[in-house]
Amino acid sequence: MAKLGNVVHLNSKGENKNVYATILTYLTRKGQDSKNTQNTYERHIKDFFRTMRSKEIDELVEEDLIFTPQQIETYQVALKEKYKGTTVNNTMTAIKECYEKLEQNGFDVKTSWFKLDRYDEHDKESYDTLSHEEVLAIIGLVSKTRKGSEKALLVRLAYATAFRKESLLEMKWNQIINIDGQWYAKVLGKGNKWSHKKLTDDLYETLMEFRSGRVEDGKIFELTKKTVDKMMKYVRENMSFGDRRIVFHSFKKASLNEVNRLTGGDLKAIQAQGDHSNVATSLNDYIQQKKLEDLVAVDTNTNIPVEAFDALSKEDFVELVKSMDRNTQIKLLKKMGAM
Repeated sequence: MAKLGNVVHLNSKGENKNVYATILTYLTRKGQDSKNTQNTYERHIKDFFRTMRSKEIDELVEEDLIFTPQQIETYQVALKEKYKGTTVNNTMTAIKECYEKLEQNGFDVKTSWFKLDRYDEHDKESYDTLSHEEVLAIIGLVSKTRKGSEKALLVRLAYATAFRKESLLEMKWNQIINIDGQWYAKVLGKGNKWSHKKLTDDLYETLMEFRSGRVEDGKIFELTKKTVDKMMKYVRENMSFGDRRIVFHSFKKASLNEVNRLTGGDLKAIQAQGDHSNVATSLNDYIQQKKLEDLVAVDTNTNIPVEAFDALSKEDFVELVKSMDRNTQIKLLKKMGAM
């Protein structure tokens, strides 16, 4: 952030009023709970005043803060043309909370200007998931680009942890921790709660190899949000996903679907992987929807001709199992006690 500005006005009582000082204090307080939240809110507030006043926040005077409710709603509607409902709602919340602080500090503003109808957060612009094989293909694709090893590791960690892009890009090396012999990655998530996700030995070793020569308490990734967005654009341009909407958040959905497969549908495990306070969120928003061909026909007279397996040799049976999808293979291995 820029240094504290010198644009100071006096109110009717002769008291100093500095717009930027109030906004800065508000954002700093947010950062004491969550650095990610501070960065996100700062971006939303800056974009608002750049759009509405063509000014940076350290240039604002009290007159710049005054809008009509219609102007605020127009800004909200314009955002919805570019972003999904959740993003617009979060943006308006950040600005509204800032105005609450400005109003508390005696500025001639009203929080009621931001009394707007929220958008449906389960709109049609939902993100689609990726298969395990597609995640592997993406890792192979991005590894051949500039900073390929770093991008590939970011994708791998996103798939392993289901952490958000912002959390991963802010992660530091001291957030890779060992608890009772097991390595974990941890981030401060929603509700100011720490989230821990297990790392396989192989992923941990890959992280340590990548760490060589880097600052011990610095960030794991030097990639910027813009670089990651460009990476996903490159992925969409070079892989076919049909009519699915694939974004970075798709790795989280893929992660939850993989936990679903590995655990045989353990809802608590899926909920924990997604850091969802309500298991319904995991089921409704993240678990892959069944295709028509995956639906099961149910009838009282349905018999499964398992006797057909008797005609197979051991070699043929093994080849059959190896040719099956991962979900079926995992179920068989769990039945055998091999997983």
